[in-house]
Amino acid sequence: MVDQKPGLVAQVKSYPAQFWVANTMEIFERLAWYGWFTVMAVYVTGSVETGGLGFSTETRGNLQAIVPFFLYLMPVLTGALADRYGFKKMFIIAYIVMIGSYYALGQFHTVPTFFIAFMFVAIGAAIFKPVVVGTVAKVTDESNSSTGFGVFYMMVNIGGFFGPIVAGIVRGKGWEWVFVACSGWAAVNLILVLLFYKEPTTEAISASKRSLGKVLDGLVEVLGNLRFFIAVGFVLIALMVASLGFEWFNWTDCAVFVPVWLIANGLYDLFLPAGSGRPVSQGGTRRFALVKRMHCSNWRFALFLLIMSGFWTSFNQIFYTMPEYIRDFCDTRPIIAFAETVFGKSDAEDPNVGIASKMATISKEERAVIAREIESLRTAKAEGMLDSAHLEGAARNLLLSKVRLAPAALKAVLTDKPTPAEALVTREVNKLIVARKELIGSCMSEGSIVKQFPNEASRSTHCEQQWQNSSEPLLAKASEDLSSAGVYLLPSTLSEMAGTTDTPDVAYMTDRVIAEGRQVNPEFIVNIDAGAIVLFQVLVSFLMGRFHRFTTMIVGMFVASVGIGISSLAGGAGMVGAGSLIWIVAGGIFIFAFGEMMASPTSQEYVGRIAPGDKKALYMGYYFVAIALGNLFGGILSGHLYGTLARDMQRPDLMWLAFGGIMLMTTFVFILYNTFALPKERADTLTPSSQDGDLQ
Repeated sequence: MVDQKPGLVAQVKSYPAQFWVANTMEIFERLAWYGWFTVMAVYVTGSVETGGLGFSTETRGNLQAIVPFFLYLMPVLTGALADRYGFKKMFIIAYIVMIGSYYALGQFHTVPTFFIAFMFVAIGAAIFKPVVVGTVAKVTDESNSSTGFGVFYMMVNIGGFFGPIVAGIVRGKGWEWVFVACSGWAAVNLILVLLFYKEPTTEAISASKRSLGKVLDGLVEVLGNLRFFIAVGFVLIALMVASLGFEWFNWTDCAVFVPVWLIANGLYDLFLPAGSGRPVSQGGTRRFALVKRMHCSNWRFALFLLIMSGFWTSFNQIFYTMPEYIRDFCDTRPIIAFAETVFGKSDAEDPNVGIASKMATISKEERAVIAREIESLRTAKAEGMLDSAHLEGAARNLLLSKVRLAPAALKAVLTDKPTPAEALVTREVNKLIVARKELIGSCMSEGSIVKQFPNEASRSTHCEQQWQNSSEPLLAKASEDLSSAGVYLLPSTLSEMAGTTDTPDVAYMTDRVIAEGRQVNPEFIVNIDAGAIVLFQVLVSFLMGRFHRFTTMIVGMFVASVGIGISSLAGGAGMVGAGSLIWIVAGGIFIFAFGEMMASPTSQEYVGRIAPGDKKALYMGYYFVAIALGNLFGGILSGHLYGTLARDMQRPDLMWLAFGGIMLMTTFVFILYNTFALPKERADTLTPSSQDGDLQ
């Protein structure tokens, strides 16, 4: 147990204004990041017809591995620069980069151009991260840092909670609005930092400022010299290249290269003078960087970061893998049924009205894809070629439009005789189609219109607008006639049905398929994690502040491993079967959140406390190395394990067992680290000591 600390209210009152400004900016930055990142897997792997990019799962995994790796690696540099040049300047640069790059994400649709835009988002976030965490570390102390970082982590998840909700709502209108919203959040932060942020005590406002060269020298002295970073860096580059699937360097080549490279570096060191790798301040000699032995300045801190990368490897699956898994394998209709029980159903039976439409948005693009699948199945049926292969293929394709129906249910939609209601809808929509064709046809051939709009495309747009302006009474009457017969369709829905190229019966079948099979947006379910943290983080951090930091981190990792692994018990019969039990998946996310609440903010607080006072941002930048490695390993594993185990073998349970096992193994390794690698008298510091000798 640690010394008694002030009460929760007293601690919260002790934080200065800079603490709350930094936390507010963190909310808006997380609104942007999680508003994008939570839906990234669905956007990147979604079909082009529904507004997605149509990339493969493996490409999605590589993007989520490589770009966030650099995002969390760059804070090592940006943190050092922030200590030297000032926090406020770095905030301003970060927000300007974010505003442009988030918007650019929605403008590029090839892998290279999208990668570039995503990398610029990473640069903006990499500038922001160590500065905001460094601010929190600078304005808290031993008496209130546990709760302070708990408050900070709660703010992270307030943004993480509402960002996906906003994204889930606006993407129903079109994917482009997701990127507009993200740019908007960054613009709000630019205003906040200009008006309200006050520079905390940093080197930038001190009398003795280091040159840029000394800043870069200090950058590598925390963990090791340049040779050390080159040796490790080439190993990581090899992993990234192998994951891309090039024929000239695959995983077999990588398995050969890595040990050969490390052995070669070790042999090279044998020919260099002993002690040549140590800094001059520790008795080393001045030599050119490449003719110095590899040197790890702080092996305990390096090992701490490596172990924490295992935590982040599993952690990231909540955002990398879970959205795609929920879309492809889970039946989320029980959540809609529960919501309708709590909040009530809409009086209208229109599938685009009520609680279901809020939780399971179907965009116009997605509806068009569903209609095309229905038409394709009807054609196959008419030609006598409708078989299980057609039905299973359609069921898989519908998943990309957030609709899950078993092949048998799809067949029933096609073979059931039209109900009186369906026949009535068909008659009313046919009337509207005839009226629309007559009006637009007359408009297109009218002499004055032809003269005013000689271009056929512009003339068609003008005539379509005329129909929209004059059709309101017709649509209102048709809706009223249908409602009197017990069929509830809004005038806007009837307008879509009359304006589509689909026949009325296909349009009605499309609405029936949506009503019976629509699924909750995956980002809303993943959001259980952020929602739980918003509700419980401060309380958990306050309670865990009574225990040693390592105890809190170990228990948190174990709880998180249970939360991740429990999804393996959700069952299901694959992509075209009944679907996994969503309540088990949701329960696993909820359990994981409590593990995250214990382990993640505590690890950040720990590094913030051990860092020297003038190097807070630098050390927090190094903390992000663990997250960088977790993103690299997690992204690679996500793409390949999902593609192999879940998609190809239809065994997502094995995938979740693997991810839970990685977290559990990390827990045991962390226990060994705390027991054997960290002497009791050094339990609260990992900074180098002259007594450590060569172990540094």
